[in-house]
Amino acid sequence: MKVKEIFNSDFAIYYEKVINRLTSPIQIDKWRKTLVKGAVALRPDAVTVVDCCSGAGNVGKFYLKENPRAVLINCDISRPLLGLAKENFATNQNVFCVCSDNRFFPIKDRSVDILFSSFCVRNSPEPLLTVEEAKRVIKKGGVWAILDFFKLERDDACTVANNFIFRFFMKLNGIVVPSYSEAINYLFESIENFYTAREFRKVLLKFGFTVVKLKEFMGGIASVLIAIKEEV
Repeated sequence: MKVKEIFNSDFAIYYEKVINRLTSPIQIDKWRKTLVKGAVALRPDAVTVVDCCSGAGNVGKFYLKENPRAVLINCDISRPLLGLAKENFATNQNVFCVCSDNRFFPIKDRSVDILFSSFCVRNSPEPLLTVEEAKRVIKKGGVWAILDFFKLERDDACTVANNFIFRFFMKLNGIVVPSYSEAINYLFESIENFYTAREFRKVLLKFGFTVVKLKEFMGGIASVLIAIKEEV
């Protein structure tokens, strides 16, 4: 599986310790805070929270600032990144880390108050299975908070400029570390083969979710969708 190989390689650590640390203070932490605050506004007293494709726990750290008493379960297919998450949450007794494919969550049916997924569904070999799993584990009235890069559906000046900056930065990493160029090319391919944010909103509706918030960043390159599970 290409995705599994990429995120269990040295590239996963490079992405977290170099790319993520460079971009988070500029852009991505803003996206994560929007994601977390949108979910907390709907379920302020959540008890069980799952962060699917948690990586090193970047979303979880913001969430626990809002609700430190919740049980947080970090799920990811990447053992290297989960290792970093365990280090980051070493002092938190209510945080757990589980190695898991995003198509098969080791979580009970209808047991989750909030499910976070950052840059997750797009990386699934079978995105609709991932959506089905989300529907299975989230309680009725529970929240699915999604952050991802989506396929662009417009080409206005803002979007074109931001897309150029985004691609240039990522390509530059492939030049600096040529061995990671394949993984970076995969990122671009995965976006082109994914849904637009509005197409994905329709997918969620078909699976019984109502999207109550759609927030675009960088002209639509990244989007946050906050959805409520309406069906049992």
